[in-house]
Amino acid sequence: MTTCIREATPQDTSAISSLVSHLTGKMISPLHIENRLHNMRDNPDELLYVYEEKNRILGTLSFRIRRDREAHNLTFSEISVISFKQDPDPDSNQAPLEQLRSYAEQLASDHNCSGMMWLTDVESTDKSRTAQSPIGFHETGYRFVKRFL
Repeated sequence: MTTCIREATPQDTSAISSLVSHLTGKMISPLHIENRLHNMRDNPDELLYVYEEKNRILGTLSFRIRRDREAHNLTFSEISVISFKQDPDPDSNQAPLEQLRSYAEQLASDHNCSGMMWLTDVESTDKSRTAQSPIGFHETGYRFVKRFL
């Protein structure tokens, strides 16, 4: 099975709109997604990625860098994921959510972040797993935080 995680493009707006509308039950217009992508181009600290499987977008990963204004060398990445559980690729050693988490951690490392805040977790058919914090993170109220340093 062919999967990839890549930066979202304006050509993805309809697929992202459909995905988000399906998952939230609320209509999100492609124009709203297109405007969001346009606004992100002006901010190098905000990026949107898509998770594709067989040329179908099955999830998104929002990556945002937060800088501590008082400690200029301290940065954290904020991660938001919208995806839905698919059967893992038999040729892959990771399910889609784990692939997105690994990718997000690599992005945080590439941007020299001190840690990563996991803002949302996704529904899973494995209820025992969703009751736990993502591996390596600890709950801090409404966020999961993973410190690298």
